[in-house]
Amino acid sequence: MEKTRRKTFVRFNESEVVLSNSTVFALNFSPEISREDVSLVVDIYDLDNPVHPEGHLGWWQFSTTELSVQVSADLEMVGDKVIRVSLEGMQSHNFWVNEDVSAYKRLVLNAVLRSNVTNAIVYLDKIPVLKTLDDAVRLRSSISRDWQHPKFNYLSYVFPKSSTVRVISRNIFFHDAVGNLCLDLYRLLKQNNVSVEMYAENTDYSLNDIIKKIELIDEDTLSKDQILYFFSTYDPNLAKIIDLNCAQKIAYFHGITDPRKLQTFDPELSSICEKGKAQLGQLQLFDSVATNSTANSRVLIDSFKPEHSEDSTKSLLNNADIDTDSLSDEPVVEIVAAADMTDEVSVLEQMMVHVVPPKLISPDALSAEELDYQIDKPARLLYVGRIKSHKKVEHVLELFAEYLKLDAAAECWIVGGGADKAYWDYLMWVEKNQLKLEPGKVHWLGNVDNERLQQLYCSASAYISMSEDEGFCLPILEAMLSGLPVFVYGLPAIREVIQDSGLYFDEKDFVYLAQVLHTLLANKQRCLDVIERQRQSVMPMVEKMDGREFLRLLQPSSV
Repeated sequence: MEKTRRKTFVRFNESEVVLSNSTVFALNFSPEISREDVSLVVDIYDLDNPVHPEGHLGWWQFSTTELSVQVSADLEMVGDKVIRVSLEGMQSHNFWVNEDVSAYKRLVLNAVLRSNVTNAIVYLDKIPVLKTLDDAVRLRSSISRDWQHPKFNYLSYVFPKSSTVRVISRNIFFHDAVGNLCLDLYRLLKQNNVSVEMYAENTDYSLNDIIKKIELIDEDTLSKDQILYFFSTYDPNLAKIIDLNCAQKIAYFHGITDPRKLQTFDPELSSICEKGKAQLGQLQLFDSVATNSTANSRVLIDSFKPEHSEDSTKSLLNNADIDTDSLSDEPVVEIVAAADMTDEVSVLEQMMVHVVPPKLISPDALSAEELDYQIDKPARLLYVGRIKSHKKVEHVLELFAEYLKLDAAAECWIVGGGADKAYWDYLMWVEKNQLKLEPGKVHWLGNVDNERLQQLYCSASAYISMSEDEGFCLPILEAMLSGLPVFVYGLPAIREVIQDSGLYFDEKDFVYLAQVLHTLLANKQRCLDVIERQRQSVMPMVEKMDGREFLRLLQPSSV
């Protein structure tokens, strides 16, 4: 198969610039750069305040007609101020320098190819600029580079020495569910001495030393390699990934939010999700496909068989004598069992869909100690997740408003970020104008690190979810493992996670729900019973989250 023409690109040769060492860096260009009708713009912002004009140090524009595939560049500085960017003796034909730039701790250096006709961005690469080596160490410390800990499972087969597993996702961000899974899989494979590389289009600055640009995947991939591809949004690189010539390509589907639930507050994201859903059927072109829940496996089955409506898919399962009404209540990981397959498993595997939970948990992290649950404190209702309209955070606020009528000392803790302005403004209106909640009753905590999150799980009274679109919902699992009663809207995927434990509801009658929740939280013994039931139901799933299911997916067919 003929290779797709390589995209015009510019890439930094380094993963960062450390000013105490050198102000020199190198840029790599696609071979045809001198023939492209584009200009190079080197742009510098305050990494912690990347807005114009106060966080914008300046930009310098260069012609590309005489550029080679690699050029050396330099930041010319006076003190902390960048006064000029130079490229191997070339003069910028246009520039702007901010004379009023304020103090900064670190910078971001952008290399941008812009169309000479429309000024549109053709390609963009960026790296952090740190003042000292200590700053660079702090940047990288967001994730432990000790890949041998925490310990996950071991391979039960010998992985081919000449094979590399190439983990791909359009976005890999720390503290994001997809990104965390990619990083843990990288750790799992490193522990098993398997050659592994990660690729993404977008990633954290702190990870750009271990995550490669997606444009490199076609030239890096060899015939004996394996691709493990994570699909959770529209991906313009999907066709290229499908065309890769390698031993095995595996697609893992995390789920795509229903575009209709985003239209009001985030029409742009709604459009992206619509395009992503249109790509779903292409996943059947992979050698095997996995997803995080039976609910999402049904979505995939329907996309793989366009002629099948949702009803006809259910008919297909009915013809296999499966109880479809109880299907989503079965333990998720049982569906991937290699032995004693049920008719349900046979149908799903015929459709090339394996169900594998979207998280790795080290056995060392599972505590056998009795969890301490206290009710002699103000009730604290906790939500963790993205602040997006399909999560229905406003319904969490409405439940809390009714709960306050029964317990005036209660508090609501909301953890998460990612809110678009329209939805954020709406939530503020609901809190202050519609519900007239007393200031300080709702704590908007934003994104928190893992240690702080665990503290919140352990000190809250109940975990609340009102989300109306989920493929799995990891915070519910985390809450259950932390000994926190869960009180959740019963979507099929969420019911797979809680498995007849916790408390779920199908109707959002907030007055009634507040009464039910208040009765529960006032009874310590009942809370302890719920917590123990949650632990018993979730442990069989969690014990299989040690990496074994992903290692099984990667097992070479020749073994």
